[in-house]
Amino acid sequence: MKEANMKKLLLLFFILAMCVYPKGEEETVKNYLDKVKVGKAIEYKNLKIFPIIAKKLLSTQGYVTLDEATDKNWLKIKEVGSGQVNSVEIKNNGKKPVFAMTGEIISGAKQDRMLNQDVLLPAKSGWIRVPVYCVEHGRWTQITPEFKSEKLLVPNAVRQKAKITESQSEVWDEIAAGQDRLGIASGTGTAIANYENKDIKKKVDEYARKLKKVPSISKSCIGVVVTTGNRIICFDMFANNGLLNKLWKKLIKSYAMDAISSEKGTVEKADIEDFIEALDQANYVSTGTPGLGKLVKIESDFGKGSALIYKSAVVHMDFFPQDGIIDNGGLRLDIRRNQRLED
Repeated sequence: MKEANMKKLLLLFFILAMCVYPKGEEETVKNYLDKVKVGKAIEYKNLKIFPIIAKKLLSTQGYVTLDEATDKNWLKIKEVGSGQVNSVEIKNNGKKPVFAMTGEIISGAKQDRMLNQDVLLPAKSGWIRVPVYCVEHGRWTQITPEFKSEKLLVPNAVRQKAKITESQSEVWDEIAAGQDRLGIASGTGTAIANYENKDIKKKVDEYARKLKKVPSISKSCIGVVVTTGNRIICFDMFANNGLLNKLWKKLIKSYAMDAISSEKGTVEKADIEDFIEALDQANYVSTGTPGLGKLVKIESDFGKGSALIYKSAVVHMDFFPQDGIIDNGGLRLDIRRNQRLED
């Protein structure tokens, strides 16, 4: 009888734990969203960027990025066995954890990949299996024993498609569609070709130069909402200004890929404020991570995203709205109405 009671208690504890921990992670994200404001738009050609400013210091934690760890020769990245399309193995030999972000490109081995999710690799980690998407459809031949960081993010539209659909075939389709839009030819269909095309590189580099100081407008700038035409294409928020600064060069190039084939931005600050308020009512689901911390999937009827939580702080949160959330010159009425009803 005692054994049966003990089993019931353990089951109750497990159920309570499943309810409490995701709630804690949700509150961490909402704490960040409640303590930020939208800054004045910074615009160049077809890209209109709204800085996200923290009203108070939220995290002072420093992070080593994938590129920094690569330059220090801390990381080893290899295929799983003879190769698995949607997994690689990474080992961090460094003395500090390493943050690797969704969409960062690793090249070589049997085909180029992008990270499927944010991951915080422990120091002296040993081999960790990390989920990825293939971003080079036309190659399955080893060209190097290991991967290297390309110090690039996939184009923002590819990040968006991967996050919303969670489909490898959709990722391949978006890479092909994007290259068609930009007039890029790639024998193996690699996303890296977008950045290697001479004409496109010139345009992307121009955006990067003109907008390189966005994170420097304030030491309290911890993220951005990015728009082009009448679309919000991405929301990226980080633990602090330091991490945003480290990743900005590759972020801005990724955003620029969307802007090149778009139109001049028409989204207003009020729309962004409504959008961030609406995020507060999204669903938060803890999904687990192969690294440190907790990974939370963020789902809404108007888009998807995720947040990596470590030591009660948001390391990185992204969110990719579905096209069409801006309607008749503002955030769709149903989204704003639902948010107000929840309030």
